[in-house]
Amino acid sequence: MSSIIKTKAFVLRKIDFGDTSKIATFYTKDFGKASGIIKGGKSSKSKIGKAVDLINFLEIIFYKKESREVQLVTQADLIEYYPKIKDDLDKLKYASAIIELVMKLSVENDPHPRLFKGLERILERLNNENTLPILLFAKFYRFFLDEIGYGLTTDKCTGCDKSLTESNGVFYSYELGFMCDECSSNHMIFFEFSTELFNQITCLTVQDNNCSYKENDLQQIILFFEKYLTYYVDEFNGLNSLKIY
Repeated sequence: MSSIIKTKAFVLRKIDFGDTSKIATFYTKDFGKASGIIKGGKSSKSKIGKAVDLINFLEIIFYKKESREVQLVTQADLIEYYPKIKDDLDKLKYASAIIELVMKLSVENDPHPRLFKGLERILERLNNENTLPILLFAKFYRFFLDEIGYGLTTDKCTGCDKSLTESNGVFYSYELGFMCDECSSNHMIFFEFSTELFNQITCLTVQDNNCSYKENDLQQIILFFEKYLTYYVDEFNGLNSLKIY
């Protein structure tokens, strides 16, 4: 039995299907990640086909059938297409990386209201603010790790419970997590952070802070997040969007 569903959604991916149609992957408010077919979507006359474009924020209507993996999309109305993102190569790079993260690591048919709201908020900020796009991306990446269950514990050393802000440098082991300089000497270390750089990682979770960031520091933090996810998630091999642009 099919149900007619209306929900808000972001477009994560679209591909051609057959001679006339397209299949799109959405991140929806009510169902999490879901796929839908747009019949006739390849036609230049298709209103739905035009609205269903990467990153766009839509209200969609589809026929949902539990036994069907790909649902039939019958209507798509544009809420926001983020023109300032699409006209700025740097903003587009990081918006695409955000979309790619959600595409690769969110779960089918698993609604996540906080993640949906976070995605809506970060794309709005990228579109409207003059904040460094790489900083907004790093903030979203840290938030995303928390939301999908791979959050980083950054307050205390895993070896001795000492506050890491008191350490002369911070060290990361895949087996044990973040450690102080004293505890790290007995373990295999994969990353070493200055106290300043480590504090910037912790600042990413704070809305209003006095942290100042250099682009090179943010690149190091993002590289760490990439290596961290690659280690723990077998199917993740990094973000292509960061390499293409």
